[in-house]
Amino acid sequence: MKEKVSVTDTGIQSSGLPKDYMEAVAEYIWNGFDAAASVIDIHFESNEIDTIYSLSITDNGTGIDYDLLKETFGHFNDSIKKASFQKSSSFIKGNKGRGRFSFSAFSGKAMWHTVYRDSQTGDMMEYDITISRNAKDFYDPEGKKTTVKKATGTTVTFYDLFEVSGFSFQSDEFKSFLVREFGWFLMLNREKEYKIRINGVPIEYTPAIAESDTGVISLKDGEGVEFFFRITFVRWSERIGDKFFFYFLNSKQSEVFKDLTSFNNNAIGFYHSVYVESRYFDAFNPGDNELSQNLFERTKQHSVFKEVMGHLHELVRLRQKAFVDGEAAVKLIDNYDRNGILPKTGNRKELQQFLKGIYSTEPRLFQGLNKEQQRVYIGLIGMLLQTGKKDELLALVSQESMAAAETN
Repeated sequence: MKEKVSVTDTGIQSSGLPKDYMEAVAEYIWNGFDAAASVIDIHFESNEIDTIYSLSITDNGTGIDYDLLKETFGHFNDSIKKASFQKSSSFIKGNKGRGRFSFSAFSGKAMWHTVYRDSQTGDMMEYDITISRNAKDFYDPEGKKTTVKKATGTTVTFYDLFEVSGFSFQSDEFKSFLVREFGWFLMLNREKEYKIRINGVPIEYTPAIAESDTGVISLKDGEGVEFFFRITFVRWSERIGDKFFFYFLNSKQSEVFKDLTSFNNNAIGFYHSVYVESRYFDAFNPGDNELSQNLFERTKQHSVFKEVMGHLHELVRLRQKAFVDGEAAVKLIDNYDRNGILPKTGNRKELQQFLKGIYSTEPRLFQGLNKEQQRVYIGLIGMLLQTGKKDELLALVSQESMAAAETN
């Protein structure tokens, strides 16, 4: 029997659903991870002319509880997952309740086959849910029954495919997209061996790591109890996710919470993640309350945590400085040279070295300039160098850098 969604088909379509098959597939992968899955399998079959005639995405999560369908499939922009969603957590990405409709970007119909454990009886149950592209405001659950299957999970199969082929799901572009979207998350859960597989072959995110380093620090609280923190810094070769975070994990490698690093407002290509693991976070309350309700809980106000944060911010600051001084500065000068921004006459070497010095001190001075502005900017700096104003320029840049630091 068909059930009605809380809004009309037009309302769903106008809500900002993915218009690209890659973003649509990402929604279903996130839905799987939201359901506590550790492995996501994308499976497709195509013929000799690359026409794709079957596509499915399977997860080993908890399944979709039939008794909660009205709170899940029946609601829109107000998913049941929202109740447990925390902004400080990387989990529960699909908290808008829209992801299940994403198939309309490349498919005429989607069918979910789900297996879950009934919370009341403990029985394993299975059933199907179908939604059509031309009637997204209705969902059709059917075939609920007990099953002999031992594992929970959900498979969503897509029918009446269009604008996709076998190549769509095995191209380097698609795999790179998945790495950009999920690389940081797979790294976060590396100890649990989270995987995304395409026809059985895992997506490799490690090639996207430009550099990484792991170290251990130890700190003692006011009572002399010592805690060890394993800190893994990762710099990615391309943007990963939408923000740069510190991820805090307990002794079971489960994320307790996350916090933005202080380098999210730059445009210099310093893409990074920091993972912090310690038993210290086994009894950690990420809330901002200074006084915990539990004497054994620790908060952000705890002295040890403040020391950890100080260490982390200094670590990222030094890593960014090394990146700017080295790879980023060289890339900047190479781009200026290749695009004809640097003058062909005069003391080019002195200008290049001076530009590297300014860029290392305050890289934001070089951001957001078009080609003509870059040419004028660099030309003026070159003229000031020729008039012996080097020290004055450096002092001005240092002053600007200090003011920016105070603002942040």
